[in-house]
Amino acid sequence: MTINSTLPYSSSDETRRDTPLFTILTASLNGAGTLEETILSIRKQTTNQVQHIVIDGGSTDGTLDILKRYQKDYDLSWISEPDKGIADALNKGLRLAKGKYILVLQTDDQLLKKDSLEKAWAAIEKGPADFHIFPVMFDRHQKGRTLLTPVPFLWWNHFKFLFCHQGCFADRHVFEKIGLFRTEFPITFDYDFFYRALNVHCSVKFEDFPVTVMGAEGISSNPAFLFQRLEEEFQVQKSNEERLFWALAQRIFRILYLPYKRFAQSLTS
Repeated sequence: MTINSTLPYSSSDETRRDTPLFTILTASLNGAGTLEETILSIRKQTTNQVQHIVIDGGSTDGTLDILKRYQKDYDLSWISEPDKGIADALNKGLRLAKGKYILVLQTDDQLLKKDSLEKAWAAIEKGPADFHIFPVMFDRHQKGRTLLTPVPFLWWNHFKFLFCHQGCFADRHVFEKIGLFRTEFPITFDYDFFYRALNVHCSVKFEDFPVTVMGAEGISSNPAFLFQRLEEEFQVQKSNEERLFWALAQRIFRILYLPYKRFAQSLTS
């Protein structure tokens, strides 16, 4: 499948002197209730080597007032117009991105501490890789925060997504190599992206400390979308898997996993 992967410049372009270390992308739609916390967690960082792009889908809840309030305080840029979903919105942001590493933080996500990006860069510098994967603090509000540790076994990606994208710093050249997010997967576009990246042997380095907080309001965390997400995961696998062994293993996994998830959900409903 051919995917339009055009980015504004290549990571090999040595002539640019205004390239920040990080670009943070935030897709937004009527997220005014939590967006300001996301912005403040980025604005207070001890490094200024960060570009923040908010791609708003045409909010009517005060989101634009928040963006206008902070747009001159740090390297924040934004657009507000209808889109075709989160993947489409993030692709718009990618075409404006300047950073060497790309991080996705949505409107209910935050950077954990004011020196989170500084510490992330110190870890990245020690051993460059296509992906640097950090644990994520999952904030369930009244239930408190839980540390989500990424699965370190890459073979498990054949069955389930290995980590949260809020903890994934992706080298921009990966997007140049394999293309942008695919909009046909509105929930699991990140799983599809990582699947394609592993298919071309992109390198992965797992870090051992969290730098971000994941909110509980995202679509991937919503139980109402559980089985839609699972169906999309299966479609991602069918679309990308090239080896017969793993394709057969995935069929067996689906047969066993779906009844298990239905039973588990019935216990909590």
